[in-house]
Amino acid sequence: MKNTTNVEAIAFYLNRKREYYEKILEVTRAQDEAIKTDNIKKLNLLIAEKVACIKGIKDLDSLNTKTQEKIALNKESLISDKQLNPLIKQLKSIITEVMDCDRDSIKLLNTSIDNTKTKIDNQNKKRRARLSMKNQVIRPASFIDLLH
Repeated sequence: MKNTTNVEAIAFYLNRKREYYEKILEVTRAQDEAIKTDNIKKLNLLIAEKVACIKGIKDLDSLNTKTQEKIALNKESLISDKQLNPLIKQLKSIITEVMDCDRDSIKLLNTSIDNTKTKIDNQNKKRRARLSMKNQVIRPASFIDLLH
C-alpha cells in the first residue's frame, strides 16, 4: 500500500462513489416531498434517477475490481491513511443517511397507502349504502283503525 498511485486510484474511486451516493441522497430527500404532495410523476422520475445512480455505482464497481481488491486487502492501513480515512468516513456517513431517508420514505408511502385504502373503503361503504337503499321496495303506508 506504500505506492502513492494506489492511494490516488483508491481516492479517485472513493470520491466518484461518494458523488453517486450524494446524488442518491439528494434524490431520496426529494422523494419525501413528492410522496407528501402525491406527485406520482415526480416520484417516478426520482426513482428512475436513483436507479441510474445505482447502475452508475455498479458500473464503477465492475470497472474497479482491482481497486476493490486493494481496499479489501489493506483495510487497516486505509483507515489510518490521512487522505483516505476522511473519504471512507464521508462515504459511510452518506450511506447511513441514505438508509435513514429511505426508511422514512417507506413509512410515508405506507401511510399514504393506508390513507388511500381507508378512502376507498369509505367510498365503497357509501356506494353500497346507496345501492341497498335503491333496491328496497317502498310500500305504501297503511293505517290501522284502532278506534273501531
